[in-house]
Amino acid sequence: MSRPTLEDEFEPETIDDLQSILSNGYTRGVVDYFHRCTDDVASLDELADYIVDGQFDCAAESSRDVTIYLHHAGLPRLANVGLLEYDERSKHVRRRDHPVLEASRAFHESTECDENAGVA
Repeated sequence: MSRPTLEDEFEPETIDDLQSILSNGYTRGVVDYFHRCTDDVASLDELADYIVDGQFDCAAESSRDVTIYLHHAGLPRLANVGLLEYDERSKHVRRRDHPVLEASRAFHESTECDENAGVA
């Protein structure tokens, strides 16, 4: 069974935007957080700590660095493509249902299955 591709789901411009946004380790960390956690809402500080602890980008020296990037660039970009909602005043992030997040979840589940397939 073939898996649907991004090209099957989105316009080329949207794919380019998503690839650009997800090329950053910090924004990938946000997507990973909502993939792995059952919570639909997180604070900016929770996300920054998760990213630093998970070492999504070796350049992250502190949660403060990550917080600044996410607040000014990463979260607004993720919100613009509809992956999440970001309230700048309360600094809370809400996960939205989005095909990319669902595709990420399906990809992670399939690779976990593939990795476990050879285990006796």
